[in-house]
Amino acid sequence: MRSLFITLCLANIAFAFGMIPWMPNPMAVHFALDGTPDGWGPPLVNALLMSIVVGIMTAIILGISLLAPVIPKELWNIPNRDYWLNEENRPQTIRRCQLMIELIGTGSMLIILLVQWELFQANRTVPPTKLNAVVLLCATGILVAVIIFESVRFSLSFRLPKEKRQLDGSAIPTTMTPNEKPKGDNQ
Repeated sequence: MRSLFITLCLANIAFAFGMIPWMPNPMAVHFALDGTPDGWGPPLVNALLMSIVVGIMTAIILGISLLAPVIPKELWNIPNRDYWLNEENRPQTIRRCQLMIELIGTGSMLIILLVQWELFQANRTVPPTKLNAVVLLCATGILVAVIIFESVRFSLSFRLPKEKRQLDGSAIPTTMTPNEKPKGDNQ
């Protein structure tokens, strides 16, 4: 996943600079909610800003992913952290977390690449056409849905294994009300 993420980061930067020769000067760089151009700027500035955004996102995603192995257990916020980050399970847990982070980064880079493609398409005519906001909203909605689904699935994957739950008694209630009988008591 990391190599795909890095490839998409580089593709975004290459696309941003690669479309400069085909863009009018000034080009539409910002669009209203209805897709109408409402902000203008030089193609080089657009490419630099897109590259900065991609660079910052890449540094954050890769930074978190690469630092994950050295983050102390106390700073992790996952269910059953003591079990999943013990010496035996820690390498697999860290790799799962890295994959999740890189999945979110990859999806984000795909959205940015799509935004740049739509920007390129809108600026191919003078005056620029309206941005196809439906495509961008649908793609962003799909990404958000995937992130929510994967986050829930990811969180649920950190339940204790069935054998571990039975051994440590975590499924057994520790308190009872005064009138409640213990389960299995036939009196």
